[in-house]
Amino acid sequence: MQVLIRGLRREITEQRLRDKFAPYAPVRSVEIMRDGDPEQPWAWVDFDMDLVAALGLLRQFDGQYFEGGVMRLHLVPHQSSD
Repeated sequence: MQVLIRGLRREITEQRLRDKFAPYAPVRSVEIMRDGDPEQPWAWVDFDMDLVAALGLLRQFDGQYFEGGVMRLHLVPHQSSD
């Protein structure tokens, strides 16, 4: 499941995001997008989980303060849960 994460700060790294979520869900990949406003990058995080587990992750972490920002998590619509 791909999750879009907004509310990040310039200093964020792929490894920090991976370390944040690894205890809660298997992380397949992390890609940080710095185009646009480099002070507020956003990230695609691909988790190895189904829709139900992804919704639980969103409830747990959406709005949580992390590394100087408030994370906003969004599920990508119309994706298959393989």
